[in-house]
Amino acid sequence: MSDNATGTQVEFGSDTFLANAAVYRGAKRIVDAAYGYDSLDDAIAALTEAWEVLERQIEEGAGYTPDKSLGFGSDNAAVIAESLLGRRNSVGATRKAFSALGK
Repeated sequence: MSDNATGTQVEFGSDTFLANAAVYRGAKRIVDAAYGYDSLDDAIAALTEAWEVLERQIEEGAGYTPDKSLGFGSDNAAVIAESLLGRRNSVGATRKAFSALGK
């Protein structure tokens, strides 16, 4: 492989391999999630669409609560979307925080 800016030869070796592993580790969840798409553009488009739909659900969904039989308890559509986007604690995290507060 050559570096076009300098015309020098750049070799792929253990340093590059380790640096690439560190980059992957930092983005592992999203890289793994994108694995099933045909291209990076397809993965980005799907993520963007889902994110935008959930953002609109947060903005517009407070007045709708799904039937309890669907498994969301008494959460309305906005709360469900906030949870999916990681803006709310999980039940476990909430229990742990509240318990710690009670010490």
